[in-house]
Amino acid sequence: MTKMTVIGFESMEGVGKESGKAYAIGRLHTAIPLAPPMKDQIAKGEVGTTYDCDSNLVKKIAHLPLPVVVEVDLQDQMKFGKRQQVVIDLRPVDVIKKAA
Repeated sequence: MTKMTVIGFESMEGVGKESGKAYAIGRLHTAIPLAPPMKDQIAKGEVGTTYDCDSNLVKKIAHLPLPVVVEVDLQDQMKFGKRQQVVIDLRPVDVIKKAA
């Protein structure tokens, strides 16, 4: 499992207008550390990125305050001809306390 800091999330469920098929899409917005800088370069902090997941996974953390650290299982999937990592499971680990 990989740890991630979730800073936001979305859950969308419904029925497609054209297809009439049900959908349930979740999206996790995370902050990941920047890679260590190479010689004579500067890199510090985090950058935001997004991972798709099942909307039921979002429901597992929807009640928690953000940001929250989660452990995730990732899986590569092909979407529209491109490889994409998606979250297939998650487990909350720690809620980050905001400075007073």
